[in-house]
Amino acid sequence: MENDKILSPAESLKLIAETIEKTKSNVQNGSFYFLLWGWLVSISGIIQFILVEYTDIQAYYYVWPIMAIIGTVACIIYGYRVERLKKYETYLDSVFMNLWIVVGISFFLIVFISLWYKTLPVPYILLLAGIGTMVSGLIIKFKPMIIGGVLFFVFSIVSLFVPPSYQVLISTLAIIIGYLIPGYILKSNQSKKA
Repeated sequence: MENDKILSPAESLKLIAETIEKTKSNVQNGSFYFLLWGWLVSISGIIQFILVEYTDIQAYYYVWPIMAIIGTVACIIYGYRVERLKKYETYLDSVFMNLWIVVGISFFLIVFISLWYKTLPVPYILLLAGIGTMVSGLIIKFKPMIIGGVLFFVFSIVSLFVPPSYQVLISTLAIIIGYLIPGYILKSNQSKKA
């Protein structure tokens, strides 16, 4: 490591700012994931609510595994086609990706544990979505995502005070505000830079 240059405080800050901007640019290009999951979860929540409230269909919960399969396949295809074309990947990109892998695995575990104990997973899922969204917003210093994460926390608490069949509507509203709106703002910012 003899060739390592010692950076001045100003150079260090500049390097950190550039890394954050590169990560933000990569995340903006990845707004697809927020929009995809935002729409899939919102549509699934609305379908479940309609099936529970207005039909006699008892297998309303099948909407969720179907949604998860569609989303996972879409992410794999999109990731294969687009992510390999990235010009660069920063350390923060790696942190961002690993954060959402862990959050995604945690979503499935929360659902499994909730099913095991016969409880509704909505408050816990909203809490976890808030953590992932808020940390993502903090990483890239993007206020709409930070606010979306905070609102997920609020909706997590609100969901405790509504009837179980309406919890899915609370989660749908949280997804629209916490994922879709920041996702579209991110996409809009990407379009302005292009």
